[in-house]
This record gives sequence, C-alpha cells and structure tokens, in this order.
Amino acid sequence: MHKKIWFKIHWILGITAGIVLFVVGVTGAVLSFEKEITRFINQDSFVVSVPENKTKLSTKELLEKFQAGNPKAKINSISISSDLDASVVLNVEGEGKDARRGVNYYLNPYTAEILPDLKGRDFFSLMLRLHRWLALEGDAREVGKQTVAISTVSLIILVISGIIVYWGRIKHSFFKSFTFKFKHKGRAFLSTMHSAIGMWVIPFYLLAALTGLYWSYGWYNTMLYKIAGVEKPQRMMPPKEQQKVEGQKVEQKPIAQAPRGEKPKRDISQMGENPKMQVQRREENSQSKFADVQKAIDMFNIFIQKDYYSFTVRLPQKGTIYSFTYLDDKSDYFRHSNTLELDINSWQLLKDDRFKEKPLNEQLMRSILPLHTGEYFGIIGQIGMFLASSLMALFVITGFMLFINRHKKKKAKK
Repeated sequence: MHKKIWFKIHWILGITAGIVLFVVGVTGAVLSFEKEITRFINQDSFVVSVPENKTKLSTKELLEKFQAGNPKAKINSISISSDLDASVVLNVEGEGKDARRGVNYYLNPYTAEILPDLKGRDFFSLMLRLHRWLALEGDAREVGKQTVAISTVSLIILVISGIIVYWGRIKHSFFKSFTFKFKHKGRAFLSTMHSAIGMWVIPFYLLAALTGLYWSYGWYNTMLYKIAGVEKPQRMMPPKEQQKVEGQKVEQKPIAQAPRGEKPKRDISQMGENPKMQVQRREENSQSKFADVQKAIDMFNIFIQKDYYSFTVRLPQKGTIYSFTYLDDKSDYFRHSNTLELDINSWQLLKDDRFKEKPLNEQLMRSILPLHTGEYFGIIGQIGMFLASSLMALFVITGFMLFINRHKKKKAKK
C-alpha cells in the first residue's frame, strides 16, 4: 500500500479514536499501581501491630468470633498471610453489585477485631469502568465496551501505520529514530518527538492492545486458547447462582400420601422450630463447619511441607472437598498462584497444580492480566506499562497539534 494512504489512515484513526485512547490510556496508568496505592492509603486495614507474647488465633477461633458478631453473614473464603503483621481477609456473600465478588472484611489475626473498610475503592472502580466501558451503565455498557474494543484495534493499526509513515527516518538511522532534539522548533519538534517516543512504546502498546482484546471479544479469547493449545477454563459462578443451578438439577420427589382412613404422619423436620432452637442449630452447624475448615488448613500445611507467603481457602457449599490457592513468594504477582484440592473425609490430596511446573503456553494464558498490566515482567514491566499508558495523553495532544498545524498550512497555501 502506498505510503500516502497509510499516512491518511494514521491521521484519520488518530483523530477519530484519539479521545477514547486518551481516556483508556490515562485510566490504565492509574490502574497500573492500584494494589500498591490501595495498600499505601489503607495501612490500618492491611497491617496490624504484633502484640508481645501472643500468637495468632486459630482459623476456627477467628471464624467463630466473626460469626458470633455477624450471625447472618455467609462466609465464602478466608485468606491468610505468613507475615506476622498482615491482616486476615474474609470474603462474605454480598448483595446486588457485590453478589459476584462478595464483600471483604479485614480482621486482626490476634483479636478477630474487624479493621476499617478500604478507602479509594469507589475511585478505582470508576477508573476501571472508564477503562473498560467508558463508565456507561445498563444497556449502554455494551456500546462503551465495543467503542473501547474498536479503539484498541485502531491502536494496533496506528502502531503499524506509524512505523510505515516514519520508515524513512527509521531505515536511515535506526538508533537515532529513538531520539529527538529540543533545538527543533514548531512542527519539526512535535513530529520528531511524536515519532521518537512512539518507537519506545511500540512493544508496550502492542502487548496492551493484543491482551486487552481478550476481554472485548469472546471469539478472540477462544482463538488465543486454541492457538496456545490450552483448554479454556470454565467461568466460576457466584455461590447464589451456583445454588440455583444445583437446585434446578435436583428432581422433586412426589409427596407421599397417607392411605385412606389414616391420618398423615407429621414430619418433625418440617415443623416450625422455636427461634432459640433455630439459633442453637445454626451455631452447632457453624462450629462443625469451622472445625472442618481448621482440619482442612491443618491438612494443607502437612501436604505442602514448605514455606508459603499466603493462601486462600474456599468454604464449600456442601461436601468435604476444600480448594486452596496459594503463593510461594511475596514477589509473585497475584495470578502466579498454585491450586490444591483435598478431601478432609478420606484424608486424600486430590490435586496439586503448581504454576511453575506448567509449560510456557499455559503460564502465558493464565497470565493475560499480568501481561496486560506489565506485572508479568516484575516492577520494571509495571513501570514501563505505566509510563506508556501515561504517554498516550502526549500522543493524542501532539497528534491533534500536528493535525491543526497541517490544516493551517493547507489553508495558507490555498
């Protein structure tokens, strides 16, 4: 394709998709260090003072104390860190917008005291909604999602067309194409700066765009799994939805009728219980369930037989199979986790799925989000993606300035 055509494509896409890319870039930069910022401004929730001559409460004691103060709460999972000053996180079944993820409570592991709620959640929630759906809600959310997706595709084309447009400079002096001089003035300065900084951020933009489309199109992420030769995981349903599905699968048994002339027998289990009896029954069930959780954690420690940084255990809706996710080291990013399943009834290790033992293709497919944010490459990658996302604002502004300058020159010539 002729260079002039690529030049027009580059400018048209830059003008039409520029505003959306500006929003996506700036919000992406903010979200790059969401976990670090959240932890920094919520020290009272994440860090506790370690009392002298006192050990952490057992998991059973923590759960019992929390349940006693919150009898209606339904606990989904508990997360525990090996750090002595780290809080414990309980995930409790939520309502409405919190139904899928649940609500997190931060507890002091030495006293079971509930720590303050996290500050900044609404701000980062807004940033995420802007980043993914342009903050549109309801039926309009799909419009926002597709607008962001089209802009992401435009970014890939902008990178390719930009290389073609500036190919002469790149071919003439490859290493000099990464630099620009402040002695240049006006359009020359804007153009060289635009292209030079663009050379630095090409790999970051391609990586962010190609991974970002994973959440935009179902066919795209299915294709990625097929290319990688990895089985696509099934999405986990919230506890309430899972209960509904399981309830639909259970066949309803016909109610037995008493023979003619006989009075029907009363089913004591279906009779209304005294409120005190109901509370007592719930407490007994909770104590039995929490004892099972403690047994599962004790078994987990025996099976692992090594140091680990943190683990999360989900409380099963029914049955005796417990699922754990755990991190080996503090430096591992949050998707670099291992999974373990065990049966407390038969004392069997059913599954021990370690991330580092997986082939590279599976590791990459399990790391789409860390690749998207740069965390996959450690703090250097995270900083690089933050800078590249921030610079999107510079590209949009300089792009518009170059367009206006070019338009004025055309007018002057006419």
